[in-house]
Amino acid sequence: MIWATAQGKINLYFQVGDLQPDGYHPVVSLYQALDLQERVGVEPGDVWEVRVVSELPNLQEIPLDESNLVVKAAKALAKFAGIEDPQPMRFEIQKQVPVAGGMAGGSADAAAALVALNEAWSLGLSQVELMKVGGTIGADVPFAILGGTALGSDTGIELAAHPAVVSQPIVLLINNKPLSTKSVFQEFDRLDLGEDLQIPNFETDTGWLGKNSLTEAAFSLLPELAELALKDFGCGPGLLSGSGPTLWYLAADDKEAEVCSENILAAGFQAVIAHPSSAGSRLI
Repeated sequence: MIWATAQGKINLYFQVGDLQPDGYHPVVSLYQALDLQERVGVEPGDVWEVRVVSELPNLQEIPLDESNLVVKAAKALAKFAGIEDPQPMRFEIQKQVPVAGGMAGGSADAAAALVALNEAWSLGLSQVELMKVGGTIGADVPFAILGGTALGSDTGIELAAHPAVVSQPIVLLINNKPLSTKSVFQEFDRLDLGEDLQIPNFETDTGWLGKNSLTEAAFSLLPELAELALKDFGCGPGLLSGSGPTLWYLAADDKEAEVCSENILAAGFQAVIAHPSSAGSRLI
């Protein structure tokens, strides 16, 4: 197998505008990659096939047929490269990023798949070209290819690398009740929560960290998540990652992160300590 990896992410800032006639929402997002990796291996097969290896909860939410984003990525890449009848591939996905947790695990799978297939099919495409293909698959896929810290606009596919603004450890509270991105955006529209988009100066302004326009919609669909975000685990308030339901906490240092993690575990939830990463998708 040829293997590639891509990082999970959180949105340090995520502002969403009203639904547009094309069916998409404009956003302003400050993406931050984390040192949680999705590893994807590819090899030729007789049929399109997906296997997932992980101890994470909610694995049943992952499709193992051609609706999986890795297969969609392969077909989109073949179309971009002018391959009319692509060789079916077998994929193995080794997951570290929570499933349906608002951390773009599926998008990272697609990003890693694009990098691995670019090598397997000897296409020689550039990162920019792979990001263009990724944008046809999902709004978070181009960032999963780029990695690091980046400012996203449009639907999130217009990206510009940004200087890192956080370096502290991040504690993740993994909720076993998944939230689909589609359902959260539908609730966002029902509640009429669209905002006029603004881009803060992330290096000098205050009060922007953790702002997420989808928070009210996610809390509406999963009320216990709102109560959970207010609990004191020793590292500040819980902030919503993407469309949720994963909550993240910015710890002051590794010691505080360990205490916070232990408190989350003692409360009966799964906790993961992660760190900001400058990496994007790449061969391994």
